[in-house]
Amino acid sequence: MALVGLLSVLILPVCSSQGEEDLEGFIPLFDGKSLEGWRKLTESSERWGKWEVVEGVIVGDQYPEGKGGLFVTTTTFKDFELYAEVKADYPIDTGLFLRVQPNVLSYQVTIDYRPEGEVGAVYCPGGGGFLLHKPQGVELWKADDFNRVRVKISGQPAHIQVWINGTALVDYQDSLVEGKPRVPETGFIGIQVHGGSSWKKGNKVYFRKLLVRPLD
Repeated sequence: MALVGLLSVLILPVCSSQGEEDLEGFIPLFDGKSLEGWRKLTESSERWGKWEVVEGVIVGDQYPEGKGGLFVTTTTFKDFELYAEVKADYPIDTGLFLRVQPNVLSYQVTIDYRPEGEVGAVYCPGGGGFLLHKPQGVELWKADDFNRVRVKISGQPAHIQVWINGTALVDYQDSLVEGKPRVPETGFIGIQVHGGSSWKKGNKVYFRKLLVRPLD
């Protein structure tokens, strides 16, 4: 699949005057019918987690009970914008993962839709934990409906921006750690089913759209 270049978000507005996302130049990561182009990150979580397509939506759940993991693209990306439409049962712990390495080292934009959880925080599994807390992000989240999540990552160390339902939430600039970047500049894009009790038995996460617009 050819990667299409894009204009910076500084040039194109996040939303049109009608409040709809401007998705010019984005290409689909999900064809609406199959899981082609995706795989379980078995290097870190065996084959845990369940992912299937139901009526044009990627649905994620724990499998076996209490077990979860990352579901990642088979293609790696460097600098890009990611657009997702996400619905989550309550409570669950999920997120969008950027520049994912085989050992799960990555940046996560959290969708911790649960008690004391955060939506839109920046977390780095394997690289320091929370880099930026955003407890107010849940105020932008719509229960029982699909939410528009837009993320931009560029540069090294990474500059990460996040919009929830058209509202700017995060503008985070990472720094070097002991003189080195925290996360390599290229990796997979991932979505998550979290293991453990933060995910209520029988609950699910739903991804209706997953689109990317490479910046490099």
